[in-house]
Amino acid sequence: MDQEKPHLVRHFVLTSPDIDAVSAKLQAFLQTPAGHRHDMGDVLGFRNEMMMVGDTMLELVQPTKPDHRLHRWFKEQGGEGGYMIVFQTFDADAFRARASAEKLRLTRDMLFRGQDMIQFDPKRFGTHLETYRYSLPNGWWGDPVGRKYEKSKLAKDVVAADVAVEHDPAEIAQQVGRLFQSPVSGMTVQFPGKVVRFSPKQQRLGLIGLDLQAADKANAGRTADICNVRFRLV
Repeated sequence: MDQEKPHLVRHFVLTSPDIDAVSAKLQAFLQTPAGHRHDMGDVLGFRNEMMMVGDTMLELVQPTKPDHRLHRWFKEQGGEGGYMIVFQTFDADAFRARASAEKLRLTRDMLFRGQDMIQFDPKRFGTHLETYRYSLPNGWWGDPVGRKYEKSKLAKDVVAADVAVEHDPAEIAQQVGRLFQSPVSGMTVQFPGKVVRFSPKQQRLGLIGLDLQAADKANAGRTADICNVRFRLV
């Protein structure tokens, strides 16, 4: 099997009916100012805020239209929470072929702002997994190259994510490994600079935890529960 350029984890999405409150908690914990905010209610039905930790984007999303699908998600999940992991792929056609071979249902496969965007059924993977094939090496959503982001004083980068699933987490990890052509160890999938760990469902499904590399090792072990996601300094 030909090996493609490794897929990258680019950013994580948290959603809430009140992203101002979530942002304030993240700013306090991460020791960083507010990110860049956009009101895309007329076009996409939500407002958002983009922050950065190291080279990783954190996006906060709040629906603004009463019929937006996120309102249904809040009811299903019992409130706000971790919503999506976004990856960068460099060969969308090969990626689609692997998804088809795995018999995975795509909830979206479209051009979005000129880029191939593919989403998978979250019922399979516990959370939304989304990929983009960007025409620019660093031109992903949020424009971290052309836009200045203040960096966290507490954390160097996001290094791990925890996802709770209904199906066998080891089986899910193996399938994600095949899909993204990434190494797997047990219930953990390795990506450049990050791992995604799958675990059995507990109170919630989906993205439930993020590990961040502490800028000062003395802060390792500190935690904060924000938007129903456990943030851990390691």
